[in-house]
Amino acid sequence: MKYILGIVFLLIGILGIILPIIPGVPFLLISAFFFGILSKEKVVRYLKKFKNGNKNSGINRLINYVLIKYVHRKAPINANGKS
Repeated sequence: MKYILGIVFLLIGILGIILPIIPGVPFLLISAFFFGILSKEKVVRYLKKFKNGNKNSGINRLINYVLIKYVHRKAPINANGKS
């Protein structure tokens, strides 16, 4: 499953480099984590730099979901406030 997610995030990251709408670097970092190239600490440190001020943006929600679910190995909280 990790390799499939790595490939998906790698493709999104490559699209983000080509298209100016999607940021490419955060997705390439997540992809590197899933492939085992980067450690948890480096991924958390680098991804915090790419978050923008809008907390409700889709990119920030996706980055937060990946950080919580896969890096910290916790169940994300859903809209009701329950995990």
